[in-house]
Amino acid sequence: MTFSLVLLTFFALLHLPPLRRLPALATPRDRAAVAAGLFFIGAGVMHFLMPARYEAMIPPQLPSPLFWVLLSGVFQVAGGVGMLLQRTRRLAALGLIALLLAILPANLHEAAANSASHVLPLPDWYFWLRIPFQLVYIAWVAWAGGLWRTFGRARLPAHG
Repeated sequence: MTFSLVLLTFFALLHLPPLRRLPALATPRDRAAVAAGLFFIGAGVMHFLMPARYEAMIPPQLPSPLFWVLLSGVFQVAGGVGMLLQRTRRLAALGLIALLLAILPANLHEAAANSASHVLPLPDWYFWLRIPFQLVYIAWVAWAGGLWRTFGRARLPAHG
């Protein structure tokens, strides 16, 4: 949820008149893709700045928690960069969706741990509440990446 606010803040800032006039930010989908790109780059960089905090999220069944933290950070940064570029946006969206699904067990583990090892200094209930938000991120990335062409509108069949 906190991350949702960051994503929405990026999206809102990219709607400011000077920025939305840029060719790379011409459409709401372009602005959503750039917001997602910045969001995932920032999230990925945090894995390198605070790896020990993220290691606590790794389920104990996986060996070498630091490896998984750094690998997911690399994929988040790469996916974020990919979302910034129109020609790689679709592939980046597919990769980020796969990543969001892959990290779901870590988020479930973090919520179930019910401990003070949380990456964010928030109450335990927050970590259960944020799990459904992964669906929001998946939908956002799918739409922004051009995988979901009609966001909020049903396509009507052509009448002939």
